[in-house]
Amino acid sequence: MVPSPTSRLTIAGILTGLAATFLLSSPAQAAPRAPGDFTGHGFDACVAPTQSVMDTWNLRSPYSVIGIYVSGSSRYCGDAYQPNLSKAWVAKNAANGWRFLPIHVGRQAPCFVNNPKSRVQKKRMSYTVSTARSQGRADAAETIAALVKFGFAKGSYSYLDLEWYSRTTKCDNAVLEFVDAWTEYLHSHGYKSGVYSSGSAAIAAIDAARKAERKGFTKPDQLWIAWTNKIANTDGGPYLADEGWANHQRIHQYHNGVDVTYGGKTINIDKDYLDVGKGSVAVQQNLPCDVKMSFTSYPALKLGSKGPEVATLECLLHRQGFVTEVNESFGSGTVKALDAYRASMGWAPVGHTTRAAWTALLSHGTNPRVLKQGSVGHSVWRLQRALIASGLKPKLTGKYDSSTVAAVKAYRKARGLTQYSTTESSVWSLLQRGKTAD
Repeated sequence: MVPSPTSRLTIAGILTGLAATFLLSSPAQAAPRAPGDFTGHGFDACVAPTQSVMDTWNLRSPYSVIGIYVSGSSRYCGDAYQPNLSKAWVAKNAANGWRFLPIHVGRQAPCFVNNPKSRVQKKRMSYTVSTARSQGRADAAETIAALVKFGFAKGSYSYLDLEWYSRTTKCDNAVLEFVDAWTEYLHSHGYKSGVYSSGSAAIAAIDAARKAERKGFTKPDQLWIAWTNKIANTDGGPYLADEGWANHQRIHQYHNGVDVTYGGKTINIDKDYLDVGKGSVAVQQNLPCDVKMSFTSYPALKLGSKGPEVATLECLLHRQGFVTEVNESFGSGTVKALDAYRASMGWAPVGHTTRAAWTALLSHGTNPRVLKQGSVGHSVWRLQRALIASGLKPKLTGKYDSSTVAAVKAYRKARGLTQYSTTESSVWSLLQRGKTAD
C-alpha cells in the first residue's frame, strides 16, 4: 500500500515456525464485523503474521487493528503468499480482541504506472466509463466473496487500495466512476465501502468530488489516507478537508515500511491511526450498591470517618462478602470487615484503609485478556480507579486514553515490568495484590 513505484512490505522473520492449523478452543464466536467502533492504533503488513506473533503483539503492542490483504488480483501478497490467513485465523484473533481492515487490491487507475521490476504487474481499469463501472462492480463482488470466506459479517468494510497515480481529469473521472460502482455494489449487498490511497491521488480526487457535489456520486463510507508525516492522528492535511468524512470515518497511514519489535517479535509494518464507526465510546459506570465508585483520590479512612468514600469502601467489601450493610459511616463493623479482608490477603489487621487495600479492592474482578489505547468497558473504569488508588493520576474517562497509557507505563516502571503501554495479567496481578506505584 505504500504509494511509490517500488514494491512495498516484507515480513521480517515470521515465515518460519508456522502452525499447521488454528483451532478455536473457546465456544463459537459471533462473526466479526470489520473494523467496528474504535479510535486508536493499527497497522498493516503484507503477510498476515503467524499466530505466535499475533498473540505476542496482542499483549505487548499498542495496536488493536490489523490490515489484511483479502482479495484482488493486484495484491503483492496474494493468496500464494499468505500461509497464515484463514477463517480460523480471523476468528481466533477476533476472539482475542483484534480488529481488522480487509484490503482489496484490484484494478488501478488507468494512468497508473507499474514498476517493471515488481513481480506483480497490476491491472488497470478502463478509461471508458461503462467499462470502469463494470470493473468496479466485479472487484466489489470479488471482495464480498473474500469477506464471506474469511468469516466477516455483513456490515463489514472492504478497503479498495488505489495506489498513487499522477492525476489528470480523464484519469480521475474513471477512478471516481469505478469507486462509485464499487461502493454502490457493496452497499446493495449489505457491506460498507472504504478507499485507501495516497493523499495526493485518489483521496484528493474523491474529496474534490464531494466538494463539487459530483452528480450521482456515492461517497465511500470511510477514507484511509496515506500521508507519511509520522503523526498519529486522522488529519487529512492538504489532501482531505476537515469537513469531509468527519464523523469517525477516517484512517491515517502515517509511517510506512518500518521494522517494529514487541516481545522479541519483529514485523515490517505501516503504522495507522483510526477513528471509525462511533469511535471509542466509554460505557456508563456501574454503580454497585447504588453508590459512587470513582474519585480523584481514595483517602485514608478510619473509625468515625463519614462520607461517600466510606460507602464505596463498604460496597467493595460487600461485593467480596465481608459486610452486609452499606452506608456512609465507618463504624466498628466496618473495622472488623476491613481487617477480615486484610487477613484474607495475608496482611496484618490495622483497622483503617491503606493505599494497598484500596488498590486491591478497586482492581478486584474478572480481567480481560488485554487493555490498550482505545479500549473501553467497565474494566477500563476499574483500572483507572485502581491506578488512582495506587498513587497515579489517570483521568477518569472510561476510555483507555493517553493519560491512562502514561499511568500504566509509570506503574509498570515502578513495579519493574517491561515498559509497554498495555494492561494484561502481569499488571492486574500486581494491582489485585495491592502493589502501589511507589
